Amino acid sequence: MKTLSIKIKFTMIAMLICVVSFGVAAFFSTRWLREEIQNDYKTKALLISLHIIDDLESVMLQNAHEKIFKTLAIYRGYKKEVEEVRIFNIKGKEVFSQEQAPPEAKVEEVLRSGEPIHYRKEINKRDVATFIIPIKNKPECYACHGKGEMLTGALLLSLNQMEMERYVGQQRQRYLILFGLLVVAIGAATIIAVNRLFLNPLKTIQKGAEAIAKGDFTYQVPVGSRDEIGNLIENFNRMGQTLQNSLKEISRSQKEWEETFDRINDSIVVIDSDCNILKANLAFRETFGKFFSPPKTEEINKKCSELFGTCLLSDCPHKMSMRDRTPVTREMHNQETGKIFEISIFPYYSPEEVFRGSVAVIKDVTGKKENEMRLVMSERLAALGEMASGLAHEINNPLGTIAACAEALLNRMEKEKIGSILFENYLRIIQDEIDRCKNITNSMLSFVKKKEDGKQDVAINEVLDKTLEMVNFQGRLKDVGVVRHYQEEIPVIHNNEGDLRQVFLSIITNAVDAMEGKGSLIIETEVKGNSISIKITDTGPGIPQHLINRIFDPFFTTKSEKGGTGLGLSIADKIIKDNNGKIGVASEEGKGTTFTIILPI
Repeated sequence: MKTLSIKIKFTMIAMLICVVSFGVAAFFSTRWLREEIQNDYKTKALLISLHIIDDLESVMLQNAHEKIFKTLAIYRGYKKEVEEVRIFNIKGKEVFSQEQAPPEAKVEEVLRSGEPIHYRKEINKRDVATFIIPIKNKPECYACHGKGEMLTGALLLSLNQMEMERYVGQQRQRYLILFGLLVVAIGAATIIAVNRLFLNPLKTIQKGAEAIAKGDFTYQVPVGSRDEIGNLIENFNRMGQTLQNSLKEISRSQKEWEETFDRINDSIVVIDSDCNILKANLAFRETFGKFFSPPKTEEINKKCSELFGTCLLSDCPHKMSMRDRTPVTREMHNQETGKIFEISIFPYYSPEEVFRGSVAVIKDVTGKKENEMRLVMSERLAALGEMASGLAHEINNPLGTIAACAEALLNRMEKEKIGSILFENYLRIIQDEIDRCKNITNSMLSFVKKKEDGKQDVAINEVLDKTLEMVNFQGRLKDVGVVRHYQEEIPVIHNNEGDLRQVFLSIITNAVDAMEGKGSLIIETEVKGNSISIKITDTGPGIPQHLINRIFDPFFTTKSEKGGTGLGLSIADKIIKDNNGKIGVASEEGKGTTFTIILPI
């Protein structure tokens, strides 16, 4: 779009103001001039009328009426302005005139009021000013008109205004020429003043702004005056210095922030709402070096799903954070490197509270997970060590039966007195006892064995029964009454059976130890919405209130004299939370304790 320069705008405004101002001045000047000339005409008309009346009175006193027409002709011919002269008597009848003219109704008005009047009319298509002046009765006129008459008649005098109109037109033309010259002069002066006072300083400011736009913050605009424009230029120069200082501070802060950002050992990335990675710190670049080409490029232009070669769709922590506008933490396994990462997603917003994306903190927890697994396995092995004597006893019983059957079979074979039915019965007994041993050893192996795929479909009621069977192998449930309140047809869940058995074993063994081998153990399962609830209740002495908040702390134990490590419930708490579940405890001293576990289906 084409724009007008300030010079043209100022000139147009100045000329418009001049035209309007001078036009108004010309209008009023010519109007005032016309009024002044008309006043002169009125005065002239009164003077002429006095002379005419005086001459008429002289002629009338001489009783020379024939001279009246000559006198009127003299005045009409002597003055170019005199258009007509007419004399009316007291009755309003025209008695003397040069030419016959139509009646004048206004004469009677003057005769009644005794006051002169002035009005305009046309004679032969010419504009004239007409004056009707009453003729007063004087003592010397009493002989003819009587003493009681105030007036003897009226004089009508019309003066043409051609000379006045010509003069006023000439003056108007002179005014217009003068005002036109003034408009041109003021316009030129305005252009010069605008150039000198506004445009030239503005051009220097514009040049400075262009220099600053190009990054030259040291540019200083010369100050040419000490007025408002000069103050503007000084403020502009100070603004440039302030911008330079601010940019230096911003650059320093940005560099300091980037150095701080890069010194964080955990990988950090900024992800927009379209799942594009915008920024990343040095730790991220080093961890996912092949993700970049070359490694040090600033622009990443990669999707966050490319980190692990897949998109988790509905379970994607970034998308969950976008949907819920809350922080989300997930563990993800990189199939290529075999590493485990803990990803924490934090949503971030613009200053206007508009969602912009999220900040992801990625921690390599592979070593931590391996240490936790070692700790879990060591806890399991410790539990197996505690069960060793009971397990040995359980295995010795079927082994003794197998040995007795084998010995009986050998004796009968030596005597050659063995029947097929008896032989089959002995073999069945041996098979049953071997299966019993296998069940015991398989139960132990499933407790400590680490599945390659980690998780499988698990039936909670079966896992609880297997855990109780393991505890029973130790002979610790002989005087404990186990009450099962299982809800039938509970759906299976996708989980690690060994982990769940470790959780249940830790809680059940603690319950049995608290009851000192005597009491009731109540186990309940039920479906609540999209979760499964497991409650394990004992009739032991309960947990003191000042300790109940510490039972899930690592290495906290009340059985240190019995070899307790204080890791069982801590590991149980970690396993449940890693599976997006919850574990809680309620206890009343002297009445027992209830552990409640909630697992998502």
